[in-house]
Amino acid sequence: MKIFQKNHGKKSFIFLLIFLLLITFFSIYKLFIYMTPERMASFPGSAQSEETCESEIPDCQVCYLLNLDGMKGLGHSALLLIDETGAGQLFSYNGMQYGLLPCLLGKEGIGKMKVISMTPEETAVFLETGEPPASAFSTNEFDECRDFDRILYRYITRNEFDTILSGTKGYIAAGDEFEKLYAALHAPGNSESGRLSAESSMEAFLSQEQLPKYQIYTHNCDTAARRLIALIDPEAAAFNDTEAGLFPKSNYKRMCRSLSEAWGFGPLGKDTWLEKLLQ
Repeated sequence: MKIFQKNHGKKSFIFLLIFLLLITFFSIYKLFIYMTPERMASFPGSAQSEETCESEIPDCQVCYLLNLDGMKGLGHSALLLIDETGAGQLFSYNGMQYGLLPCLLGKEGIGKMKVISMTPEETAVFLETGEPPASAFSTNEFDECRDFDRILYRYITRNEFDTILSGTKGYIAAGDEFEKLYAALHAPGNSESGRLSAESSMEAFLSQEQLPKYQIYTHNCDTAARRLIALIDPEAAAFNDTEAGLFPKSNYKRMCRSLSEAWGFGPLGKDTWLEKLLQ
């Protein structure tokens, strides 16, 4: 009996020792080795964000961008395309034909799709900071694009990349043609016949039925970005039809909740006190 008790005590001690060692190893693993996606996202240089795309990675990316304090605090959205080399093209749609007050009153007019092209290195910096290269701001044309705060992204194929890129051309061509006709209409020293000819050309241009036009409540920066994404993403198209609201900030939050795990999302750079307040 004593021998049995002695052996039983040794077995219990060994079992307890093994159990304690397992607990210790597991604690060390959880504290110092294993990293959750949230912890991984906080590490400098990490490619993960607050939620990471789980799909297999194709060559290119499409990104929906949000500037929290853009457009006088209402928010400004833009589109970013990243090709297989890592180079990015940022597309930002704004009203051009009319000023802010007529736009706020619901006036519809020609918009301008501004484009910022970035090298792979500049794109990598942008994805860390939300700031395009300083060379893009030689004029005041891109002020609403100086600092983006949020990103929603997914990986796409080259064919899908080209489909979206093709979709931007109608916006770009409309803005370029309007600027050319406007310059001809207001050219210094324009003769009466020249002015009449320019007016006729402008009227013919503006009367086109399929011409994309900016309307601050129904076809704005946010609408353009989401419609371009919807060209290749049925989920985004369904969101546009059933859930989209008026403001970019609320649409960003809704899309983060509604779109599938094919999409990732997270912050860009550090929020200022104003951006934290507007969030």
